[in-house]
Amino acid sequence: MSAWNGIYDSDDVICPRCQGGGTVDCHCGGDLCVCENYGERDCPICHGEGEVSEEREATYFENQRAAFEAMRRVFKDTPQ
Repeated sequence: MSAWNGIYDSDDVICPRCQGGGTVDCHCGGDLCVCENYGERDCPICHGEGEVSEEREATYFENQRAAFEAMRRVFKDTPQ
């Protein structure tokens, strides 16, 4: 996992997944665990850099909206 140097490129934005930290909590806990049981791993969006391009950020939010919409449709049809 890379360490953040405290300097962001002016062309990039803070990663929306890890909020610039470069790591995310890993909840895999399975046989193929890459983090030694519920630790941290490099962010899959910025790959540990802490920043992404504006296009990558837009794609992340677009995919997030699509996932939220799909879950909204599923839960809308679920009896309370």
